[in-house]
Parts: sequence; structure tokens; C-alpha cells
Amino acid sequence: MYTLIVRCTFDAAHRLPTYPGKCARVHGHTYRVEVEVASETLDAAGMVTDFVELRRRIEAVIPDHADLNEVMDLIPTAENIAAWLFERLCTEGIPVSAVTVWETDHYGCRYSPS
Repeated sequence: MYTLIVRCTFDAAHRLPTYPGKCARVHGHTYRVEVEVASETLDAAGMVTDFVELRRRIEAVIPDHADLNEVMDLIPTAENIAAWLFERLCTEGIPVSAVTVWETDHYGCRYSPS
């Protein structure tokens, strides 16, 4: 099994209205996203897919410089952002196996459906 990993970053604001602390107020992060695409086969060029094209397609879905509370129908926790991105990437026909969202260098969440 081959697994491609593409990393992207985006800046966004959010608030966690039910959180009992300072994150209940509007604040921002430079999120780091890792998208994994798995395949058991390679194409004629010896690749799962073109990294550059994959990154372009991922960046088209990422809500850069957005208020995530306005973009998402869920409370924008790292957990919900990872699942939300996973679903949108799948909707765009990208065969995603996992999405990891990092809010900081120390805190992140990996989502995969199984």
C-alpha cells in the first residue's frame, strides 16, 4: 500500500462557544493540514497521483482566511475540522484515507472513517 501525504497550511478564526475557557472567544490559528491518499497501485508514470495537482485540489477546498464558525455547520474543533475537510475532499473526488488538522505544534486530530 502506498500512502501519499500532502501538507498545507491555512489561517482562520474560530470560537468554541461551549468551551469553558478563553477559546470561547474569537481567536485564530495557522492550521497545518495533512491529507493522506492511499493506493495499492501506481499509474504509468510510477505515481499514485501528481503531488502538485493533488495539493492544488486540496487547497481549493481549504477555507483559508475564513471564520470557521460561519463556514461550518459544526463547532469548529480540530476534530470537526478534520472530519469536515475529509468529507469535502471526498466530495471533490479525492480518494482520501485520512486528514490530520494541527491547531498548534502540540495539538492536532487525525480523522479517518474506520
